[in-house]
Amino acid sequence: MAGVGKMMLRAALMWMIASPAFAGCLVEGDLLKGVQVKLQDGSNWHVQRGAHDMIRADQTNAEGNYARYVVAKFGVYPTESTRNGHGDMSEYTYARSQPKPVAGLDWTSNARAVVTPVGGGPSAKWREKVHVTVGALEQVQISGCTYAVLAMDMGHLGGPNPTVQHFTYFPDLRFGIQTRITYPADTVKKSAVLAMTAD
Repeated sequence: MAGVGKMMLRAALMWMIASPAFAGCLVEGDLLKGVQVKLQDGSNWHVQRGAHDMIRADQTNAEGNYARYVVAKFGVYPTESTRNGHGDMSEYTYARSQPKPVAGLDWTSNARAVVTPVGGGPSAKWREKVHVTVGALEQVQISGCTYAVLAMDMGHLGGPNPTVQHFTYFPDLRFGIQTRITYPADTVKKSAVLAMTAD
């Protein structure tokens, strides 16, 4: 009987060691407290989930200085952002409800942007169209853990800043983060996800 108990205990310990939580791999609930994300460009983001799947991401640049924050539904549909008191406060609204990213998604919506200089001054306002496409589900290794990921692109069309934002979305964690942005002059800033850890 004692031998059976030891076998069951050993099996339980092996399961714990293999489980994502025990191994230090992220689970969805970790986003409630916060997650640290390191990108290839040397920047670090603190990512935290609020109500209604709104994700707040605070960025520290490669030099260790606080750079900006972004609030976005699922982390991929920006609604508000600023740059630490230097620059502009941007607010973004969509005409259609934003869908959760899934493989093969092709979604378009009209959108309205309001950009206000921090510290006062007249706001710039415009309307544009956003076009979202999502690729196939893939598996990646980050910080020794395997995660399912979706590559998502959001094109901004018809406004003064025609760009394409590129996101990596983690469906099992229900959050995504911008990994690069493409400008009209084809300048691409690549910032692949290098590491993720829970607070």
